[in-house]
Amino acid sequence: MGTQRSVFARVPATVGGFGGAAGVAALALNATLNIKLTSRADGQIGIRYFGENGERVPRDRTNLVARAVEMALHFREREFTGADFEIYSSVPVGVGLGSSTAAVLAGLVAADRQYGLGLDEAAFLELAQVIENRRDNVRAAWRGGFVVLSQPGEPEDYQWTVVSEELTLYVVVPEGAPRTPVAPDSPASGDFARAQAWLKFLAQPWNSPIPEPSAGILERAIAGGEQIFKPHSPGVLSAFVCGAGPAVGILVRGDGAEPAIKAVQDSFARSGVRCRTAVFRPSNVGAKEFNSSPPVDEAFSTQGLTEPLYKTARLSV
Repeated sequence: MGTQRSVFARVPATVGGFGGAAGVAALALNATLNIKLTSRADGQIGIRYFGENGERVPRDRTNLVARAVEMALHFREREFTGADFEIYSSVPVGVGLGSSTAAVLAGLVAADRQYGLGLDEAAFLELAQVIENRRDNVRAAWRGGFVVLSQPGEPEDYQWTVVSEELTLYVVVPEGAPRTPVAPDSPASGDFARAQAWLKFLAQPWNSPIPEPSAGILERAIAGGEQIFKPHSPGVLSAFVCGAGPAVGILVRGDGAEPAIKAVQDSFARSGVRCRTAVFRPSNVGAKEFNSSPPVDEAFSTQGLTEPLYKTARLSV
């Protein structure tokens, strides 16, 4: 048998429920999930994962990357004959930073490249949303930047803007905290209004008022969450649960994040939970642009693809 060719795909992390707009606003981040897919002909799959929380990643056909590849082939009425996957990720798994969204989109992109499926943008989004119901995350991961759902009742009507890369998102990641989702199943009217306020602010962060905070979800996520919204420094813009949680994001313009970070860490510590803190910047590049190069990239390098973006590795409590 001849050597099977490999293809590659890259998708950014995302933070949904951005700024407390649950289910309707998401931001792409400068961490990525990267996969290498090599075809097989024996119907089997092999999965190697390089990155944090690897114990949470299935190594069988339930893996989201593998599921997405198989679904894309079935969409074109093609048979899945197996594949080997290498997954390189700097996106923490299961904390609210869009690792599942990235895995699904990466699988779809890789399948399209490897098997010549001819998927267009509409097909990518439609198929991704079969597995991943966080539509704001899917759109942000595909497009990059900041994406919001415009209004209730129109799930496909989204607005988008580029985001200043001078903003910083600190993410406090609890170790061993419950992974039970804390965000509501469906957005409320206030979430749509908050999303629009964030859209206006992020499009013109020096000429628009900072959106009013919403502490509700944060209060349910950690003890004393309401205290996080008290002013800590002029640079702190918002604190909110990342996606379905349990990580907490702190959006900062400039310096002065440390008091807010400590307040979140202390809230978790009161429940006996230790934390680490990652630091991210917005990414205005999504899967669409990342994967616009030719399908086979012989210059693909894994260097740096799994390096965590931690500012503080662990907090002693």
